Amino acid sequence: MAKERAEEPWRKRPSTILWMLSLGQLVTWGIVYYTFPLFVVPMTQELGWTRSEMFGALSAGLLTAGLCSIAVGAWIDRGHGRLLMTGGSVLAAVLLVLWSRVDSLPVFYALWIGLGACQAVTLYEPAFAVITRVYGPRYKQAILLMTFLGGLASTFGIPLAQFLIEQIGWRPALDVMAAIVLGVAVMHWLIVPGPDEKAVPIAAPKPPVEGAAKKSPLATAVRVPAFWGLIVAFAGYGLAFSAMSFHLIPLLDDRGVPTGVVMAIIALIGPMQVVGRVLLMVGQRHITTIQLGAIIYFAFPVSMAFLATGITDVYPLILFAVVYGVANGLVTILRGMAVPEFIGPEGYGVVSGALTMPTNVMRAAGPLMASLAWGYFGGYAPVLWGLAGIMLVAALGFAAAAFLSKRV
Repeated sequence: MAKERAEEPWRKRPSTILWMLSLGQLVTWGIVYYTFPLFVVPMTQELGWTRSEMFGALSAGLLTAGLCSIAVGAWIDRGHGRLLMTGGSVLAAVLLVLWSRVDSLPVFYALWIGLGACQAVTLYEPAFAVITRVYGPRYKQAILLMTFLGGLASTFGIPLAQFLIEQIGWRPALDVMAAIVLGVAVMHWLIVPGPDEKAVPIAAPKPPVEGAAKKSPLATAVRVPAFWGLIVAFAGYGLAFSAMSFHLIPLLDDRGVPTGVVMAIIALIGPMQVVGRVLLMVGQRHITTIQLGAIIYFAFPVSMAFLATGITDVYPLILFAVVYGVANGLVTILRGMAVPEFIGPEGYGVVSGALTMPTNVMRAAGPLMASLAWGYFGGYAPVLWGLAGIMLVAALGFAAAAFLSKRV
């Protein structure tokens, strides 16, 4: 075995695949996902579009990512991860270049629908599916490392984009970012396994029942009660997370919190995600997937309810950012671990994609729903209480999934 490992091309060793894929996640999340808000102000000033019009394009992209997720997962299960992730990165680079030349709102929407499709084939879910094919039973440790590096994406992407916009303008900044993403495409082509490379099974497959018709992994998964519990858990999180992501700044501004404090609180959430993942890496042997989910789904509604009480002082806001950031950093890992443990190892990609679809649909709807609720109630406190309630329902969904998975 050691001799075979030594003879493997460097780019096909599991550790190399993991590190390169993790670097790709850092770059792609940082550039394609997190930088959008930084372009809103310069684009509205130059093109005259409203913020709601621009965020509508983002929502269209997120919705597209969700609708593509099942098909993407099925293709990766068949061994087409290299083609999808490479093609998605190439297309993302092309669309970023086209974005740098856009002057039509309908074209901008079309570009972001395309970028949503690119996200579906380049971000965590397809990368998780590739890693489970490569690492087999050791997938948990690999996912932990990948999400640890991915948690630094906003720390990488936002300062880079802001620096480029300030130095050369928003249009040339997009061209530079496109070149970086094209480099990720080359990396994906070199290191992602192809269809001719055998996957490592997560666990031994269950022997088929004699005389029973063979069912697809997704058809089998939807008959597992825990699948529907995870749908509720992750979709509720997707809605609450996106609503918080796009409304936290105006929420704090409405309360008269100084701009410097607002930026500090926003900046704190990202590093807290990494802190949560580091703590989990240290204590992973002492915590189960169920215990991890219990911590996360307790922290989310508590943090949102705490914010709903109207806090404006620095230290309570820091406490909110710490609790919310740590929980948000851990939930990505939970999504990667819960599928094979609660539902089964077969068809990881397509099953994970089926869970991702409603999550991304709710993520696309979250900012709009929060805006409508804010307009109806005339303030953010009812919105936050509503989000806390949604996360309680999500917590019940996770509890049901955990309970039902142990009864199978």
